[in-house]
Amino acid sequence: MSKKVTIKQITLVNFKGIKSLTVNFGQVTEIRGANATGKSTIADAFNWVLFGKDVAGNSDSKFGIKTVDFTGKVIEKLDHEVTAILDIDGETAELRRVYSEDWVTPRGKAESELKGHTTSYFYNGVPLKESEYKIKINSIIDEDLFRMLTSPLYFPRLDWQVQREILLKIAGNITLEEIAAGRSEFSELLAKLSGKSLAEIKAEISARKKKIKEALDLIPARIDEVTRATPVAPDYKALEAEKTEIEKSIEATEMAMRNAAESARAEYETQAEIQREINAQKNIQSQVIFNAIQKSKEEWNNRNAAANEARAKLISLQRESESTFAMRSREINALKNDMESRKSRLKEIENRIELKRADWFYQNALQYDPSNSICPACGQEYPIMQAEAKKEDFEKHKAESLRKITEEGQQLTDEKEILTADIEANTKLIRESENITEKEKNDFTEQIKALQAQTEANPQEPYIEPTPEEIPEYVKATEQIDILSKQLETGPATGDTIELTSKKKELTEQSDEIKRQLGLKAIIEANENRKAELLREEKDLARQKADLEKQEFTADSLVKEQMNEVERRVNLRFKSVRFKMYSPQINGGEKPDCILIGPDGAKFTDTNSAEKIAMGLDIINTLCEFNGVYAPVFIDNAEGINRIFPVNSQLIKLIVTQDKELIIK
Repeated sequence: MSKKVTIKQITLVNFKGIKSLTVNFGQVTEIRGANATGKSTIADAFNWVLFGKDVAGNSDSKFGIKTVDFTGKVIEKLDHEVTAILDIDGETAELRRVYSEDWVTPRGKAESELKGHTTSYFYNGVPLKESEYKIKINSIIDEDLFRMLTSPLYFPRLDWQVQREILLKIAGNITLEEIAAGRSEFSELLAKLSGKSLAEIKAEISARKKKIKEALDLIPARIDEVTRATPVAPDYKALEAEKTEIEKSIEATEMAMRNAAESARAEYETQAEIQREINAQKNIQSQVIFNAIQKSKEEWNNRNAAANEARAKLISLQRESESTFAMRSREINALKNDMESRKSRLKEIENRIELKRADWFYQNALQYDPSNSICPACGQEYPIMQAEAKKEDFEKHKAESLRKITEEGQQLTDEKEILTADIEANTKLIRESENITEKEKNDFTEQIKALQAQTEANPQEPYIEPTPEEIPEYVKATEQIDILSKQLETGPATGDTIELTSKKKELTEQSDEIKRQLGLKAIIEANENRKAELLREEKDLARQKADLEKQEFTADSLVKEQMNEVERRVNLRFKSVRFKMYSPQINGGEKPDCILIGPDGAKFTDTNSAEKIAMGLDIINTLCEFNGVYAPVFIDNAEGINRIFPVNSQLIKLIVTQDKELIIK
């Protein structure tokens, strides 16, 4: 059972520059006019009332839905709306979408500000939530299907893979099992799918082939790397004999080094004892100086106790005074700043009260004008109605305006009284704080003067630190250190030990080099084994790659057979156009594709605009028949088409002419 959707009427209000327009539609409707007269706007409006987008698929936040003045500035505080009356299988449905600006007046401000936008939705006059409206629209027609059925150029410009999927459904969803029947190689492949699609298997094969190829490409370089890293085999027998002789020389050298070290050990112990004694004398010097300084400072403090105490109290009191007055100053400044802010706000409130008073007198003086045809409440032109009704609307609006001004004026007066009381209380608090501060300042001044007098009466004598040369114990320790230091000037004999150590190091390096060369044997054997392993791996990977390529060829052949059948069945569903599911390659092969061919054999991309429209209309007819849904078809630039391909849907032709205003036929 099919569904047929047609447009009976569409009304635009403040939509993309059109202040007000109502268009009635027939089975075939021509909309004529010069460029920029609004032909495409009607198509955008129909798309927008359904899905909130223009013909190109842009949302209303991205295309210019609002009306602008001659300077290009948006005219504020207008509602933008579209109403469409549809016929759906003989039943009438009215769709209405309204895009509005959300203006608010922030607290404390006289001017309103644009907060954002809201969209209202109506179905047969009943307001709906956005989600409810979408459900209603989807019950009429799916958005993607709508775009395919209303625009002749939409389907031909889809991605070829999307076109293939749609055509596969139209062809009757030909299964791979049907194609594989009687072909053993295809049946074996399908048996391996294990619930996966053929596309998934091909993707897996491609991924595995890629990894195998990458591994194969690396093997020659890895073999070359192992070959270059394999050293030339040395004379292992000669190296073993040389190693034995060097080890005997190392053993003899170590014996001589042990004998020399034994004779030097006693000498080192004597030197260490002398150094320990020197360190002890230096510790005595440090302790003597420390004790002398401590005793000197204690005696100096005892002699200057009264002066130190008075000076400490004076410094403490001065710091306390500075801290206290800084805190008081901050408190008073904060109070003054707050009072200035309140005074400024009070002045602003008083000015606003005067403005409200003037506005009240202005509104109160307004008189009814019978010749005025504009509603004072909504700003719209009155329909034909009685003069008494217009006067009644005027009086109601005037009374409401006076009431609102009085209410706002009373709120401002209340705020003025609160601010006035706050300022008086703040002024009193500032005076009290200043008086307290002045009293504290006098108290601190008297205390500081008393301590300064006490400090002057007790002068402090300078401190003189004792010198080490004045301390007998320090001088005695210095003399002992000089005697011991002279005994250290002649150190232990170490020449023999150094020479032996150098000889052992040289012999050890020779031994290590021989061991390194002997170790090359294991490296050479390991590298030869590694090359053999890489060659086996290369052979195995090549076999795996060949198996995967065979599976891939079988899968491609199966898909090609399927697409050939799809192509055959699909082309039976269209009157003039044909589809080719593969395109030829330079190397003689073919690649998957979806090429649209016109009745004269030319590709869609190579035809003129009129032929493109004709091919698109043929596709729309088939899509409508297959989906059981018919929707209005919009043909833009229809003036360039001599003969319109016949369609079963409602047809709306947008024709460019020299007419300065739209002509609906």
